[in-house]
Amino acid sequence: MPKNITKRTRTIRQYLIDAVRVGHQDVVQMATDAFGISRQSIHRHLSALVDEGFLEAIGKTRSRRYTLGVIRAHVARYPLEKLDESLVHRRDFSFVFEGLPSNLSEICHYGFTEILNNAIDHSEGDEVVVVVKRSEEGVGISISDNGEGVFKRIARLLELNDPRESLLELSKGKLTTDPANHTGQGIFFTSRSFDSFIIESGELAFDHDDNYKNDFLLHHEHESEGTQVAMWIAIDSEKDLGAVFDEYSGGPDEYRFEKTVIPLRLALYEGETLVSRSQAKRILNRVEKFRIVILDFEGVDTIGQGFADEVFRVFASQHEEIELIPVGATTRVQQMINRVHADRFE
Repeated sequence: MPKNITKRTRTIRQYLIDAVRVGHQDVVQMATDAFGISRQSIHRHLSALVDEGFLEAIGKTRSRRYTLGVIRAHVARYPLEKLDESLVHRRDFSFVFEGLPSNLSEICHYGFTEILNNAIDHSEGDEVVVVVKRSEEGVGISISDNGEGVFKRIARLLELNDPRESLLELSKGKLTTDPANHTGQGIFFTSRSFDSFIIESGELAFDHDDNYKNDFLLHHEHESEGTQVAMWIAIDSEKDLGAVFDEYSGGPDEYRFEKTVIPLRLALYEGETLVSRSQAKRILNRVEKFRIVILDFEGVDTIGQGFADEVFRVFASQHEEIELIPVGATTRVQQMINRVHADRFE
């Protein structure tokens, strides 16, 4: 709704939207009784909601009825204890997604339930706020908890040296701090199913933008509490959830999650260059879980001999079953990789 309307107007219009949503027939009389204003005033509010896209009017004046329009939104706050993500989706938010193309409905259902379940099972907070907004352009979902913070939690449980390393691990996929109950695929595939996907926690943000097919590490001046996840997808998107899963399988006849893309710029902290074997080992952490590893060098101008040797000779020789594929390399980076390859097969 427009921000310049009064609080009372906003209350009346939200009442009308909610009445239409639950299927009440005579919303005009209901609102007249509830707010003590004339039917003409209620009709003006209804007309405004139709003009703004929140409602659609069907029929002529005397027999007119209303249905939800393309503009829909809902906000809710829940205690995390014993919360059921599927029930929340079905009971409180299904009307926002109703009528979407089937591919969008499937993606939104997957992302909503996966990210809310992460908050329930892993945040160690006690409260979550869920916001879903649908417009003519797209659908946005925001889920915020007041827990420890995802990057700090991953760094603590995986004994990482720096919370920034958590972003690199998230980008690889198959990351879970509870392997008995989770596969660690939810965030990875959700981030690649939506057009944009951002996790903010503390002073860090993990940003996957599908327009660029890349993951980004961002810093904020003000540290935020808990974890906030925001995802958005265009209403006319042709994305298909099954195709996203297929993209990271081992091949056309395989269904396991066997391929990952590692954006190496996530390992560049405050002007660092990739020169050391320790940096290489950090990047290669857990990649033995995959059969195909694409090393994305976009944004990396140069690499050192020690780094290249550790990745493309030492690790490659020890794990011949894993295919390492460098992409986006500058001429200088590719030359260093070629030298190491020559040493390996000399």
